[in-house]
Amino acid sequence: MHLKLLFAIILLVGSTLMVASCTPRMNVGGQPFVTKDPKYLPRAKNQKYVSICYNADNTDEGTIKELAQKSCMHPGANVRVHSQDLILNECPVVSKARVTFLCIVPTP
Repeated sequence: MHLKLLFAIILLVGSTLMVASCTPRMNVGGQPFVTKDPKYLPRAKNQKYVSICYNADNTDEGTIKELAQKSCMHPGANVRVHSQDLILNECPVVSKARVTFLCIVPTP
């Protein structure tokens, strides 16, 4: 009797998880935002960095890059991805991914 009950519970939980996986993804996490840079970045020739926390499920690359370009303190600067991390960073749980951009100053 206990075996039938256990099987029924497993079947119920499994079917619930299957139905939940078919639903559209939830819009969790807000807009990307600028955060602290990772420690121990190379600082040759006064290089400037911009780090951004974002939710990978609802943020596209263009939005993040646009925010990084606006956050660089040099007018007309371009940005290039330097590093990316998902764990042990200052980002909140709902926006756990952090990308760090290198600000590239245009040469005259």
